Amino acid sequence: MQLLDFSARLIEPHDIVDAGYGGVIGYFSDSRPGANFGAKPLRRDYCDRLRAAGLEIVTNYQFGKGATSDWRGGYDAGVHHAQIALRYHFEAGGPAFRPLYAPVDDNPTLQEWNELIAPFLRGWASVVGLEWTGMYGNSRCIDWALEDGVARWFWQHNWGTPRGYVHPEAHLHQFEIDKRTVGGVGVDLNNVLRSDYGQWSAATQPAVIPPEGEVIVVNKPDFTEIDRMGNSASSRHGARVTNFLLHTQEGNGTAESLAGYLNNSANQVSYHYTLRDGVVVDVVDTDLASWAVLDANPYTVNLCFAGSRAAWSREDWLNLRDDIRIAAWLAVQEAKKYNFDTAVIAPPYERRDGISDHAYVTHALRIGNHTDVGPNFPWDVLADDVAEFATGTPAGPPPNAINDVAAVTPWLGARITAGEESTPDGLGRFAAFEHGHVYWHPSTGAHAIPAALFGRYGALGFEAGVLGYPITAATELEHGRVQGFQGGALYCQDGRAPVVVRGAIRARWHREGSENGPFGYPVADETQLPGGEAVQRFEHGQIIWPGRRDTAALLDSEGPDTPVPDRD
Repeated sequence: MQLLDFSARLIEPHDIVDAGYGGVIGYFSDSRPGANFGAKPLRRDYCDRLRAAGLEIVTNYQFGKGATSDWRGGYDAGVHHAQIALRYHFEAGGPAFRPLYAPVDDNPTLQEWNELIAPFLRGWASVVGLEWTGMYGNSRCIDWALEDGVARWFWQHNWGTPRGYVHPEAHLHQFEIDKRTVGGVGVDLNNVLRSDYGQWSAATQPAVIPPEGEVIVVNKPDFTEIDRMGNSASSRHGARVTNFLLHTQEGNGTAESLAGYLNNSANQVSYHYTLRDGVVVDVVDTDLASWAVLDANPYTVNLCFAGSRAAWSREDWLNLRDDIRIAAWLAVQEAKKYNFDTAVIAPPYERRDGISDHAYVTHALRIGNHTDVGPNFPWDVLADDVAEFATGTPAGPPPNAINDVAAVTPWLGARITAGEESTPDGLGRFAAFEHGHVYWHPSTGAHAIPAALFGRYGALGFEAGVLGYPITAATELEHGRVQGFQGGALYCQDGRAPVVVRGAIRARWHREGSENGPFGYPVADETQLPGGEAVQRFEHGQIIWPGRRDTAALLDSEGPDTPVPDRD
């Protein structure tokens, strides 16, 4: 489906329908001084007519531009403009619990991002809530927003974006500007990339909405808390806490004995909490960094299950059912204290705010090589407890998003699966169709995987493999197709088998222009080298990841390969 955005004047809803578009991304802002945009802001009567015609509406805001861009005012401007956007949104009949997209209509530098744009988005989030903060920006700004945790919804534009690249986390993509008219008005065109892209019609209320002034009350699990604060800690140096991580001891200690070991700073290891048999020991103040996850220490809170092992079976873990519930309670309290997401990030992991384990640091952050809490940890049990403590109500059944995706994806063909099937991790659902599958996960939503990609997806272990769950719809390219997953992307060049591109190599390839850049399409998966490095071949060269965040790229030539400087 495609949406229009426009500001010069209003377009009659029947003209939008007749032209074959599904809705509008509307402006809920005033016109700039000296301008008189007829479609800024959208008003209630017009929005009602749009909805009566069956058209979708997404809320967007932009007042200034260029030298007067809204973001140039930093945090205070974010607060100011978000208040206006929210007022116009509600006055026009916009529902609660929908994103409001903030403007970054530029190709900014990293310095501008750090000094002005990130603070602007934090100010915006202070008004509308981080979970409803959207951003209109290029692909690099989306990367920065994800790294800084300042937005949750993304509308990508192409100014400063590598040609042909669509960010895997984008919900909307503005791909054409001022090339056509609808109803006599110049319009921009936008592709919808996800089933929920912020449209008003998808608004749902959270599980619990207490009356004004009333606080949600949940039953705190019973446990004994002991203060054994020691000196095995460091300053966070101003880092924002983004994750609560679980660990195993790989030994037979109690919460108290493990805390005693951690309090000896000569051992160079510590956690914020140790836990066993209903006893929680406070080892490190959570305002400080513990010594548990190397370079990730400054932005994590860490808890260790004393006496536990990564090799445990699911049954072994469920013998600690009460301790898992306590860990969930502590994780939610820390998420509230430090304002990070309570999403449970289960294997195969995706880099984001939330609650996970030490293996997340290894696989998503590429720091270290630990595998705890192990493959059999009951993530579904933890997720239910976290949902209850975060919302005040036990987790209910998932929405029927698979049917919603199937209804707007005619190429899937006839349904094969009767109903939906559960994935082995207990978190996801899937259904088979004539020409593909639809997978759903509570953190990623529902997305269709075409048959052309599904064979490779299955060979890699489905959702339990390196790719994890799909996070975008499949996108047709000029000479192939691509689909984003939690652990990377599958690229399928016409006439070739699908290839996995992921991690730092994928990021570098995107900076070089993806398949439209000098390297062309990937021709083989990355190869692991003996020292832990990785290399991946492309049509016209190779990209090497030497075990750190930086990469090396070489283009093929008749003599020695040609090094390519990184554009970052």
